[in-house]
Amino acid sequence: MKKLSLYILTSTFILASCGGGGGGGGGDTHTQPSVPIPTASISADPTSVYVENSTTLTWSSSNATSCSASGSWDGTKSTSGSEAITINQTGELTFTITCTNSSGSAEASVTVTAEYEAQFKETPIIISDLNLYPEPCNTTYSRTKPSIQFVIPLNINNDGWEDFIVHQWCDIAPNNQGEVIEQPTPDLLVVHLSNGDGTYRNGNMEVFNENIPSLGGASRKYDKGDFNGDGRDDFAFAMNWEDGRSGDPWEYSRASPAIILSKGETEYEVVKLGTPDWGHAVAIVEHENGNVDALFAGFTGIGLQAYRYSSEGWQNVIDEYPPEDIKNIAGITTSRGTATWAGEFKYQDDYIIATDSSTDGSKNGFALWSRENGIWSKTDQQLVPVAFNVGWISWQGSLGTIPVYAVNGENVIGYVPQTMCFFEDKFDDSGYTTFLALFQSSKPKAGTIIEGETYSESELSLIQGIQIFQIQDNKIVPLENPLDNYDDAIFANFMECRDINEDGYGDFVREVFSGLPAYDVPRQRGGTPVININNTAGQLIEYENNQNYEMPGHSELSDTNHGQGYIKDINGDGIEDIVVFGNHIHNEMHNYEGSIEIYLGYYNFSLQQDNSNSNQTETVNVSIEANSNGSGNVYVIDGTQRKSLTLNIGTTYSFNHSSSHPLRFSTTDDGTHEGGSEYIEGVTKSTGVTTIEVTSSSPTTLYYYCDVHSGMGAGITIN
Repeated sequence: MKKLSLYILTSTFILASCGGGGGGGGGDTHTQPSVPIPTASISADPTSVYVENSTTLTWSSSNATSCSASGSWDGTKSTSGSEAITINQTGELTFTITCTNSSGSAEASVTVTAEYEAQFKETPIIISDLNLYPEPCNTTYSRTKPSIQFVIPLNINNDGWEDFIVHQWCDIAPNNQGEVIEQPTPDLLVVHLSNGDGTYRNGNMEVFNENIPSLGGASRKYDKGDFNGDGRDDFAFAMNWEDGRSGDPWEYSRASPAIILSKGETEYEVVKLGTPDWGHAVAIVEHENGNVDALFAGFTGIGLQAYRYSSEGWQNVIDEYPPEDIKNIAGITTSRGTATWAGEFKYQDDYIIATDSSTDGSKNGFALWSRENGIWSKTDQQLVPVAFNVGWISWQGSLGTIPVYAVNGENVIGYVPQTMCFFEDKFDDSGYTTFLALFQSSKPKAGTIIEGETYSESELSLIQGIQIFQIQDNKIVPLENPLDNYDDAIFANFMECRDINEDGYGDFVREVFSGLPAYDVPRQRGGTPVININNTAGQLIEYENNQNYEMPGHSELSDTNHGQGYIKDINGDGIEDIVVFGNHIHNEMHNYEGSIEIYLGYYNFSLQQDNSNSNQTETVNVSIEANSNGSGNVYVIDGTQRKSLTLNIGTTYSFNHSSSHPLRFSTTDDGTHEGGSEYIEGVTKSTGVTTIEVTSSSPTTLYYYCDVHSGMGAGITIN
């Protein structure tokens, strides 16, 4: 913390009179004041404080009849005394005391320096759960306590603070896990309505005119927009009954798409529309004429559903969107249409990015759709070939098959976008629309995936890869990895790609879970999101690493293996705050009862240094092949086995490699396998990525090698 330079200033003002005598050579006579001139002094303890802490001012005077305060305090004061002052702002604060009598005045000042102890307040605002779930969760097949899917911030009563709508739903009881359940997933909505002072009340009756409103099942994703043109946010939900029951038959996992629609000045209503589906994806599409559509897609063959609100109610507008399959004049399917959108799709500025596949299912990935003159056309694809299929037991216990993909030289189960987002603000100065995709995959905790075997989802480790793309001339163009640090062993269903520090460039907020059954190591952060700040040069810098600062998480969830959260300006001061809450209330091992914690921010996110002029970065993709000149496997770079590399001083290189073959550096050929040691200066390691910053102090010769297997690497020359 910065220390204070203490300044104490004093001054005295004297009232004097001049007298004149006449005649007689008597000379001038000065009349002395009958009351001595006052004195004043003031001190502060401490002179350097954190905001919201106090300093004690002590002052005294002599010959004074009154004193007054000015500067960073005010009011009439006694002629001596002390007062504790709570500091509410940063900077150098000057406290002045002025003491007077009939002869004049004296003034003294002291300066106190104040700064923030941390970016967020230490003590959170706590919103307790309303405990409304016992009634809906009281069934013969569900748990008695719910999961928490969404804590949605929105402005309902215009008091300057965000309000919240929480969606909770009751999972299948453990003894019914994987069973066929025909009844709906019990659920409820909880409204926390702001009182305008950081406290909240039960708003269900005020907002929904119901004690326990419901969406009609489990929600998977949501999007927001303004359907009825009243300037208030509305919400569309992809709904299902995916709560731990068997997924076979599909009919018992279907639920109707749902809308939370504003009405009046402060009320909302739940609208259920369309055909029930195993909903998984939803997006809101805007039109130049002001129309706003809600699009839903699911897994049970219902197809894309599209609805538009008008004065006549909800209209089915599916004819304005692509068909399920695109056929030629002979009726032969030439390309997949909206039938594949169930995985994920997002809309922005006349573009839709959506999961896609080849017509024969041998390749999967995503596609770009663009709208011109009201007509949607598929303009590009990014598809990855399926290596083979394996048997699959889902987390609900359903049996089936699932594709395996070869990604970075390693077989993984699944590799299609789990979630995507467009950058709402510019990502860089190129002018191109940019979007980000997170790819969900799984792999065994030990060993490799073998064709013909069957794997259980609950026994695998999660991997969440990342890739950023730009749309250039209606083509999808992958960008080199712009993240300085990324952990693919933690998982997020939701994320934001928006400017969070008001510099005009889109940042990345990954709303990771602090623990899931598929985590090898729980994150144990109580729901704290991972934030990457755009340095305005197209790089995303991990904020906590850059600041050497750990943001707060939920105080009750630091060791519970669950939690989630996001950032949002909650109190309307223009500064982003942290909102954290649990995944579920039914954690029998802990006493978490569903509370939400809000950590108000003192200041917005900024990087410690200007990274726009940082070293150049390059990405090196490393794959694995059988050794063509011997036994075992070897690293392959740019199609060359055991390629000799030249690395340049002033450049940071990120080597993307198989997590089963972790790449390391050494000053000895083949590293630790030949008695050498691992070189670690300027090296950072995470699952599947090893990064080295090459500087003038780097050795002129290095070697890259596999930490597990010998004979896989080659030499490096530092240029």
